[in-house]
Amino acid sequence: MKILYFASLKESLKIANEDMPASAGMTVKKLRLMLIKKYGKQHFPSNILCAVNHEISNDSIQLNNDDEVAFYPPVTGG
Repeated sequence: MKILYFASLKESLKIANEDMPASAGMTVKKLRLMLIKKYGKQHFPSNILCAVNHEISNDSIQLNNDDEVAFYPPVTGG
């Protein structure tokens, strides 16, 4: 699957995207936990948005190898 990072998350990770195989039973929650282990919890707070194939998703969504998963940090306005 292709993982995309946007805005300040992309800047802090110093990577815009990466490819990762989806294991059997992979969910958004499991992917998020893998990314926390790889990059640190500070980059993936509980309020980060995730979209799977261009649709906002929740943690229970099942993932496949052909999915595109995007993470968006919380947005602040002024």
